[in-house]
Amino acid sequence: MSLQIAGLLSLLPLAAIAVSARLQRNVLFWLLLGAALAGSFGVFGQSLANGWQAGLSANLWASCTISLAAFAALNLVNSEAFRLAALLMPYLIVFALLALLFGSFGEQVPAIASEVWFRAHVLLAIASYGVLTLGAISGLAVLVQERALKRRRTGWAELALPPLSVAEDLQIRLLFWAAIMMAAALASGFANTFMETGALPAISHKVLLSLLAFVVLMALLVIHRITGIRGRRAARWVLAGYLLLTLGYPGVKFVKDVLLD
Repeated sequence: MSLQIAGLLSLLPLAAIAVSARLQRNVLFWLLLGAALAGSFGVFGQSLANGWQAGLSANLWASCTISLAAFAALNLVNSEAFRLAALLMPYLIVFALLALLFGSFGEQVPAIASEVWFRAHVLLAIASYGVLTLGAISGLAVLVQERALKRRRTGWAELALPPLSVAEDLQIRLLFWAAIMMAAALASGFANTFMETGALPAISHKVLLSLLAFVVLMALLVIHRITGIRGRRAARWVLAGYLLLTLGYPGVKFVKDVLLD
């Protein structure tokens, strides 16, 4: 519990500066991001100490850690991506609070037929969710920026968030990489289930929602390729796909571990 509180506290400084629209891509930014990543990874690493924990809290911390890692990597290649922190960090704080609240629920280790395939599946599933989280945050930034421009009130949005063109570009690029990782995660999940049972997985709520999310994201990529769809319409597709994957990943965990426990 104390480690989770420390992990939560490590997220606060970066969130506070980002939300106040005073964040810059300087040494302080990298120090605060490193502290946030170290704090969340400390909690995530503890959950791995005795093998992968399948509970809601462990999955929320895993998502938080991978999202921060993906955010750090994104900032190495895009000089404006740091501005996503104004929306990303409060969202990850909510994840950390929920993980802290439900820390005692459902911390079971699942049966594993092939450790290699299972580790690959878990890594790909978490990575795709983390990257898609950034894509959804970029989509939300697009919606906020467009709304501010429409109302001619660009104060906070202009200072705290990436420019509209940058946010639009980020959401499509992140969506592309998330779709690749999702395809690999689904394939490895099917392979792991086949090795355990000798049959393909049943269409559970998790599988169905994950497949629907993948279909939505692939549909957006195809439509974008054909029509060049951007802005608010593309953002809504990204957020819809992210909602489906959230319902299929932490959402199903919440139902199983908390509501049905």
